[in-house]
Amino acid sequence: MNRTNRRNAGFTLIELVVTIAILTLLAGILVPAVGNYMEKGKNGKVTAELREMVNAITNYNVDTGAWPGATDITTLTTTNFTLTNIPCFYKNTFSKTGWNGPYLNKGVMVSGNMTVSVVGASGSAGTGLLDPWGNPYYVYTFANGYSGTSGGVVLLCRGANGAANTSVANVFAGTPSSDDIVQVLTYSP
Repeated sequence: MNRTNRRNAGFTLIELVVTIAILTLLAGILVPAVGNYMEKGKNGKVTAELREMVNAITNYNVDTGAWPGATDITTLTTTNFTLTNIPCFYKNTFSKTGWNGPYLNKGVMVSGNMTVSVVGASGSAGTGLLDPWGNPYYVYTFANGYSGTSGGVVLLCRGANGAANTSVANVFAGTPSSDDIVQVLTYSP
């Protein structure tokens, strides 16, 4: 075998190093771009699910004159809770006149009853209608509003970090902080 045939038989070390460097550079550019695209997709999913829940809450309230919850809520108080054990979206749990559900299509079966979601022990990921990071959505209710002028219902997704970074005043105002996502549903008491 002469020198020309041996050279055509494979790559030199320099060619191999240059190829690996180019592939590493391309991967360094593409990985963050794909990560940002996936994060935007998750945020879009949250926004769509929050709007779906706002529609369900609004329709339930219009039909029954009450607010959906784990208990029969005819008058709002200032509180917050996870959007988990709320069977009245799926079944006329409180025998409300005008109930025309089910109000949500998504959820999970628990002991033969449909509910929004179930959170695992010690806050571990659960099942049902959860945010893309496996956490439940939160509901904030305001009897007379945070400012005392009007009441409201606000939904909150705590984002990728799973922590509520938005103050209660900003939740009521609909201005999220950090990676939180807020959807406001207001009413006049």
